[in-house]
Amino acid sequence: HNYVLYDEHHRLLAVEKLPANPDLVLVDTQVIAQAPRHLFLAGIGDAVVKLFEVERCVRAKGKNIYGGAPVESALILARGCYDILRAHAEDALAAVDRKTADDALDLVVEATVLMSGLAFESGGLSISHSMTRGLSAVPKYANALHGFQVAYGGLVQLVLERREEAFMDDIIAFYGRIGLPVSLAALSGAGPTREEVETIARLTLTAPHARHFPRVLEEAEIVAAIAALEARAGTASQAFQAAI
Repeated sequence: HNYVLYDEHHRLLAVEKLPANPDLVLVDTQVIAQAPRHLFLAGIGDAVVKLFEVERCVRAKGKNIYGGAPVESALILARGCYDILRAHAEDALAAVDRKTADDALDLVVEATVLMSGLAFESGGLSISHSMTRGLSAVPKYANALHGFQVAYGGLVQLVLERREEAFMDDIIAFYGRIGLPVSLAALSGAGPTREEVETIARLTLTAPHARHFPRVLEEAEIVAAIAALEARAGTASQAFQAAI
């Protein structure tokens, strides 16, 4: 029951709420199968990080979209959503490439439309979605689809969580296989400047969801996390690395 407002330059203006939830959400997977691949992939990118966000919100004792405490069922849904996407996203994308709905596509649509939505509304968001505040303010990244921005933000969040290298290798390999961005350079085709990264970090922390983290984050930590991802992907310019 939420919607996002952007200006003509694709900068995020506000997140608003409808007065009531829809009476019906009807999804025809035969229609979805005809969609452009990148739009379907963006939905996967938005959904795959929900588990990490709900987990952080729970640990930080944050609030869900309704202003209440995250509920256990949201965490269960988020985990189920993640598991489905890890198991079936590649096959579902192949179905979209063939323009034919199949069982894998049906499962992924259920995960991205139903499970992901219920999970974040009742479980809360964290750094992954907060990153859209910063990314949409930098022209070269502002036009990236919301799902791609959030997917990249999920990697930044995982670096901030200090996840083990094996976990990072695994999730980044998954991103690579299906085509989600693993760096800012991959998000737009151009790597960042130091000033752009500082803008992204500063505005990320203005999002209300940024408080849903077990520790108080500083801008410098987000800058360092972005730098780490660019270095891992081999897309950081010498000037940018020298400035960090």
